Parts: sequence; C-alpha cells; structure tokens
Amino acid sequence: MNLLLLAFGAQAENHYQANFAILSFLKDPLIKRVIIVTDRSDFYTFLAERVEFIHIDAQTLREWQGESGFFWRIKIKALERAQQCYPTQHLLYIDSDTFLAGSIAPLYRHLQRGGGLMHKRECALGDKTDKTLRNMYRSLQGSRLAGLDIGAQSTMWNAGVIALPADKAKETIALALRLCDEICTTDCPRRLVEQFAFSLALEHSMELQPCTEIIGHYWGNKGEWNKLITEFLVNARLKDLSLSQCIAQLGEFNWRQLPLHKKQRSTNARLKAFIDRCFKDKNIQYFP
Repeated sequence: MNLLLLAFGAQAENHYQANFAILSFLKDPLIKRVIIVTDRSDFYTFLAERVEFIHIDAQTLREWQGESGFFWRIKIKALERAQQCYPTQHLLYIDSDTFLAGSIAPLYRHLQRGGGLMHKRECALGDKTDKTLRNMYRSLQGSRLAGLDIGAQSTMWNAGVIALPADKAKETIALALRLCDEICTTDCPRRLVEQFAFSLALEHSMELQPCTEIIGHYWGNKGEWNKLITEFLVNARLKDLSLSQCIAQLGEFNWRQLPLHKKQRSTNARLKAFIDRCFKDKNIQYFP
C-alpha cells in the first residue's frame, strides 16, 4: 500500500504536520512506500530514506487548477499523478493533519475486497447542516453531473483520508475529476467541491467505509496539536533521535491525550482581544 500526502508552500506548519503524520504511519509494515507531492522536499530531509517525491512548482499548481481555476482541484490531480506512477498499488491519501493510531490491517483487507475508505460520513446533502451545505443543495439538487444524479441523499464524506483499491483507483479518480469540473460550472459554492466530488465518486464505484477508529484527524484542534508536534520534533532534534527511534516513540504514543475537535466560543476570542487592546505591552526593548 502506498501512502500519499500533498504538502506545499513556505508555511512550516503544513510540513511539520506532514512529517509527524508520516512518522506515525511508518510503524505499520503494510505501508510499503510513502509519496509526498511537494515543492519543498528540503523540509523532509529527516525522512529522506523512507519517502519518494513528486516534485511540483507554481506552474504545476496553476495547471492542476484547470479551466475553472478551482484551487483544491489540485488534490484530485495529486492522487491522479500518484496512481499513474504506481497503478498496481492500493493508494492511501491522508491530509497532513492526521495520524495513524491503530493497525492498518482492517483498512488493507477492505481494499483487498475492492472497497474504499474516507475518514467519516459527515451528512447527506439534504441535511443542509450549515450555510455552505444549504447553498450546495440549492445549486445541485436534481441535477445530473458526470452521469450521476445529485439529490437530497447524496452524501458528504470527510476527505482527510481517501483510500482506493488498485483495480478501481484510476476510474474513480477520473470520475472525481469530472464531477469536480462539472460542479465548478454551476453556481455551487467552492469550499467543499473536491470533497463532495470524491464522496460521490467513491460511493458510486465501491463500498465506502469510515476509518475514524484507526486514523485521527485533528482539523478541529490544530492549535493544541501543533504545539504537541513542535515539542515532539524539537525533543527529537535535541536528543538526536534516529528515524527508527522516532517511529518507535509514536508506536507507543497516547493518541487520546488531546481532543481532535474543540470549538472556542467567539465570546472568548472577543474578550481576549479586548483585554489585549486595553492592556498593551510596555517597556518593549530590542537589541541595539
């Protein structure tokens, strides 16, 4: 099974999250190859002996956005490129803000049976759980896109994890790309288009299952997880830990020590901002 990540740009946060995610997955022997689609391979020197790179640049990112100029179309194109490189291998894509907490064996068995995985089922389009979903429903319900009928029961899955069996990956990625492009010709809001395209394509092509019991996705609490990751990586550097030692440490890691999602009340943020305005720092000095 090939593990795939997409990480680009100068923002270090995306890359140290990706390093941490990869370290957590390398403990599992079913991961045979790690592929990073990136323009910053220099951020992965510590992992160099265990990863392969698909190098991209600003021109690639522009081309991958297609005629619609939809930015996150690049995620579908990244999967397409990795599948083209290794067409006989199962493909497991993960967002950088994920980690492997259990064994991949159940996921692998499901892929062997021709099934697919995404992180979790979020809602049906007709549930209209927030403003974006309500507008998506208004734009897309009753339409036919890439040969698929879109309605209230069309399901949105979280695309922080996308796992594709080798024999269905090519056609499923192609379908997701067509869906994305056709949705982008409508007035549908763009925020979740690539996620919805993957959801529709996988549900159409295979038995789709969640993997929340095995892979964590901390998109809803990045602040605390970023602090933990920074401490882990700094500690590894200061102690000059080897790659195998870091992998071993994460093999014994307590993945329940921080919540994956935590919503801070807006009043909290407003009060902090108010206090900062009222009580500004004093006696600030710089090196002469």
